[in-house]
Amino acid sequence: MSPKKMPRLHLFEIEDFPWYPAVIREGQTDFLRFMMQTFDVFRAVIPHLREAQQKSDRHHLVDFCSGGGGSMLLIRKHLKQDSKTPFRATLSDLYPNIKAFEYVQKASNGDIDFKTTPVDAANPPADTPQGFWTIFNGFHHFRPAQAQQILATAVERKTPIGIFEPIDKSLFQIIINTIVLLVLMLVLTPFVRPFKWSRLLFTYLVPVIPLCTIWDGFVSVLRLYTPKDLRQMVSAIPETEAYEWKIGKARHMFGTVIYLIGYSKPAKLPM
Repeated sequence: MSPKKMPRLHLFEIEDFPWYPAVIREGQTDFLRFMMQTFDVFRAVIPHLREAQQKSDRHHLVDFCSGGGGSMLLIRKHLKQDSKTPFRATLSDLYPNIKAFEYVQKASNGDIDFKTTPVDAANPPADTPQGFWTIFNGFHHFRPAQAQQILATAVERKTPIGIFEPIDKSLFQIIINTIVLLVLMLVLTPFVRPFKWSRLLFTYLVPVIPLCTIWDGFVSVLRLYTPKDLRQMVSAIPETEAYEWKIGKARHMFGTVIYLIGYSKPAKLPM
């Protein structure tokens, strides 16, 4: 089924509920971090992100909806390969996975730090660093009005923003997010770090983590915003013409990344 025929349905994702046990939510986000690192899913958008950083001259990545933080480790690896600018990033989440954030901070040799208190991307604190705002694999969690408000807030604060979703809106993606993901969870969970006995317990003996991850993965596809949806959002934002918007899909060996990148247009020199 193509994106034109698949409407956006904002069904519930279990990990969004505040009552959801932290040990299960962290089991999900830890596994997704591991998958992001293993398959390097965001490498296809690195050229777009690097170009936007250079044109906006903003190099501190301020990440919302960070989950287990694994996406930023990948971004760091690629951006540090051929850049003379020191890498710096800050992770945040509405339900911060502190142990995972500490693991990422250590793995990055301190290049990546984090917020310990909850941060809502739909209502970022006034003291949130301008930097370069990013959301990896999290924009679909927001309803259309909230999603558009996130973009509008970035424009209002003259802050560059990048949205990256490592999935496509298709029947094939639903199959990947259910059958294939389940098999990978059952095979790869013992290799996820940092090691937790609770992760094994709730994967194999009481399989709550796989079942909830499969449901949330299925719903993620239905919630996904297509490039057409994203273009409609930015067209309705006040002062959107002051921003350079790049929206599209970047393909890699394992699938597609839908992306939106926006940053202020350079000021025109007087004639």
